[in-house]
Amino acid sequence: MYRSDNFKQVDEETFTMTLPKNGDFRILQLTDLHLGFGVLSKGADKLALEAVRKLIQRTNPHLIVLTGDLTFPFFPKTGTLNNRKQAQKLVEFMDGFELPYTLVFGNHDCELCSACGKEDLAGLYKQGNYCIFTEGRKTLTGVGNFLIELVDGSGTVLLPLVMLDSNMYGEGGWFFSGFDRIHEDQVDWCMERLDALKRDDPDVKAMAFFHMPLREFKEAYEKMKLGDRTVLYRHGSIAEKDEYFGVSKFKSTFFDRAAENGVIKWMFCGHDHLNTLSLVYRGIQMTYGMSIDCLGYQAIRKSYIQRGGTLITRRADGNVEIRMAPLGSVVSTRVRGIKETR
Repeated sequence: MYRSDNFKQVDEETFTMTLPKNGDFRILQLTDLHLGFGVLSKGADKLALEAVRKLIQRTNPHLIVLTGDLTFPFFPKTGTLNNRKQAQKLVEFMDGFELPYTLVFGNHDCELCSACGKEDLAGLYKQGNYCIFTEGRKTLTGVGNFLIELVDGSGTVLLPLVMLDSNMYGEGGWFFSGFDRIHEDQVDWCMERLDALKRDDPDVKAMAFFHMPLREFKEAYEKMKLGDRTVLYRHGSIAEKDEYFGVSKFKSTFFDRAAENGVIKWMFCGHDHLNTLSLVYRGIQMTYGMSIDCLGYQAIRKSYIQRGGTLITRRADGNVEIRMAPLGSVVSTRVRGIKETR
């Protein structure tokens, strides 16, 4: 576990990190690394690790947030089911930067028949010298529901970071059950924590990080294409085939309740490797992180316009800037309908 004079663990679900005085704080979101560390994935792994290395060097973050699908224990593409070994190698790699990093699980970190489940992986990640992670409240759905509260020198919470497990697949099986969602007990817990923060500071603003996009992301995109000017375009594009959003078929109240609660102003996800869109909808900016994947999608190594990270900067005055941090020099901003509606 990460140790520093400006960092402490408060309880089983809360950390605090003191922000630099009178300075910017940079968060680098990286998503969908899909590292195999197997006999079949050596080339792809090398490319992915080099991409991460370059992005960290370019952005010089204070904190790195990994939003799921970090490892890929899928035998046909990696030649291994040993996600324990994959996680250990990832921890060793990330610790080498000597920068604090945190994570949420995706739907591929534990595949069917892989060596260990999320609880075991959580134990491995907690051993990282620079990793910030906790399983969170044991009674909640998922593994890794917790808060990192960014505070000032007096301990006042300036920017809470909510980490949520969006889980894997729905009831009844694995992939063919469809993608899961943030469950109602997780939503209740999150809103209770945000309400407590709001009582101390009615103007507090938070960020949420999870792996799979919410259904409202697709809803907002479709409204924007139809000319709804209440949906604001910020950056990026939808490059998945047929404008695909990998959203759950199961209903979650997370977005509705977050919009009603009013504390979460920014949400960050991954999952759809070719989507980089960022939109503001009902007062919340939803952002797809640029992906790292060189293995998961067929022929993904040949794609490049989506590969990179997302740099989130909290300015000393409290303002937040979110921008794409592409690995290359070309970024797609093509969104169907946007020229006609903007």
